[in-house]
Amino acid sequence: MRNNIFYQPPGYNNTEQANARYQAEMFYKNKRRIQKHELIKTGLVIGGTLVFSLIIEIFAVLGLQLTPYYSAFNDSTLFQYAFNIIAVDLLALLIPFSIMSLVLRKQYEGNLIPNKALGKLPAFAWVSFGMGCCVVANFIAAFVISLFKQFGYKLIQPEYNDPTSAFECVVIVASTAIAPAIFEEFAMRCCTLGALRKYGKGFAVFAVSIVFGLIHQNVIQFVFAFCVGLIVGYVTVVTDSVIPAMFIHGLNNSISVTNTIVKFAGLAKAEESITPAMYILWSALGIWGAIYLIMKKKLIPKRQNKLREPYSLSFGEKLLCLVPGFFIPFIIMVYFTTQSIVPIK
Repeated sequence: MRNNIFYQPPGYNNTEQANARYQAEMFYKNKRRIQKHELIKTGLVIGGTLVFSLIIEIFAVLGLQLTPYYSAFNDSTLFQYAFNIIAVDLLALLIPFSIMSLVLRKQYEGNLIPNKALGKLPAFAWVSFGMGCCVVANFIAAFVISLFKQFGYKLIQPEYNDPTSAFECVVIVASTAIAPAIFEEFAMRCCTLGALRKYGKGFAVFAVSIVFGLIHQNVIQFVFAFCVGLIVGYVTVVTDSVIPAMFIHGLNNSISVTNTIVKFAGLAKAEESITPAMYILWSALGIWGAIYLIMKKKLIPKRQNKLREPYSLSFGEKLLCLVPGFFIPFIIMVYFTTQSIVPIK
């Protein structure tokens, strides 16, 4: 009777087994090397796109300053906000990130613009849930601002003229809420998320949130943009549609311009209470949206029992691969932070 522990089937050879193990190890090692190379390259392209975007924005401003129209720009609310749409949203976002999507076109596994149909009520629930989360993000940003104030510093931002007509109010809404919601979401949740999605949805959402923070060019806005990026990124990958993210982005930005419009309308009594009222409204709707999505089993999708590939990099290793590409944009953000943070007198 043969002992199964020591029994070797015909043709069995320890050398062949060792060779097979060695070949498998080399295969996985090569796969890891390829994945690292791809991620480093992708990070460099994304980082280069961020720098290119900033250069376009700077040259647009410098070009305007060299023209005779610069004095008109300083005096005209309409000119200021219209220029913002053209210089920032069209030139500095749409063009660079469209080029980036062409350079990284082999990285995309699905449509460049995710647009799966959701239905009206589920879409409204996702938008409400996202806006409820944005309210929390606003409080986190306010906390960071308060920390800076405790150390004796405050953030200064470019000042724009107040509107003098209803048409200028419309342009302000278009410049602050509508255009950024379309072009920033296209750049982030379409072009950038699509390029990183193949490496894992959670990783892609986190990495793109960092990019979203970097394009805002100072640390305080980075914190808020990063938090909002996590929210809209999660909604995008779960729904496989960028439309809810655009609505969340636009509605969130509209909170910041509401007081300007209310002030123009001459509603002085409502000016101080309108923003808290909107926070309360969206908090309530956010809770409803979360409950609805939980009941419909949509908020947290069921995890697929998909085995992790042996050669797949860890979450931390993937982030480290992006560091070389993100280094210069991070230094630029720190520099602009030092220029926008001033001592409180």
